Amino acid sequence: MENIENLKAIVNNLLNNQIIAFSKLDKGEDPYHIIPFFEYDYVAIALYNMYVDCDFEKAKDCFYKAARVAEHMSNVYDWRVMDNGMSQITYAMLSDNEALIIRYSKLRNKINNETSMPYQYSNSVQNILLEDWEKLDWNIHCLQRFVKMKQFESFGGVIDILTGFKAADEDLILKGLNEFVATSKKRNKDGTISKFFSIDTAGFNKLAWIKGYKIDLKSPLSPIELMPISPLKRIYRL
Repeated sequence: MENIENLKAIVNNLLNNQIIAFSKLDKGEDPYHIIPFFEYDYVAIALYNMYVDCDFEKAKDCFYKAARVAEHMSNVYDWRVMDNGMSQITYAMLSDNEALIIRYSKLRNKINNETSMPYQYSNSVQNILLEDWEKLDWNIHCLQRFVKMKQFESFGGVIDILTGFKAADEDLILKGLNEFVATSKKRNKDGTISKFFSIDTAGFNKLAWIKGYKIDLKSPLSPIELMPISPLKRIYRL
C-alpha cells in the first residue's frame, strides 16, 4: 500500500510538472533540456495505469509515448539510445505499435559503444526481431563474457533466453525468464519502477509473444495483460 501511495504522489507531481514543461516549450525554451524528462514521466504514468487503475490500454499508450520521446531525441539530437540498455526498445515492444517496433529494430546512433554490455543487451533484441541469428551469436558470445563479471551476475539468465530464441526452444526461454524474475531486484535499481515492474523481464517476455511463444510468467513484474499483441485503437490524452 505504501508503494502505491508513493506512486500516486509521484505521478500527481509529474503531471503538474508536465504542465510547466509544455508551457516552457510554448515559450520557445530549448527542447533539448525539457523533452528527455517526458520519457520517465510516461513510464511512471504507465505504472499508475497498470497497478492502480488496471488500465493496460492506457499503459501501452504511455509506453508508446516514452519510446517516441527517446526516438525523437535520437533522431534529432543523436541522443544515445541503443547503447543505453534495453529500456527504450522494451517500451516500443510493449506499445504494440508495429511501425515503431520496426524502427527500433533498426535504430542506430552515429556512434555506438558496441563493446559495452548495454549495447549488446539491446542489440540482441534488435537481432531477434530481425531474425539475424548470425549477429545474435555475437551478442551471446559477448554477453557470456559479461555475465561472468560480478556486477553482471544477475543478468545470467539472458544466455538461456537468447539461446532459446535462436534454437526456437520455448522451455529454454522460460527457464531464462524465470531466472530474470528471481533476480530482477538485483538488476533493476530504479527506486520507483523496480518496486512494481521489471523492464528487461517484461521486454524479453513481450519479445517471446512477438515471436509466437505465449509465456505467462505469473508475476506482477511482467503482467500477462501486457503480453498479447493488440495494437491500440486510439492515442490517449493525459
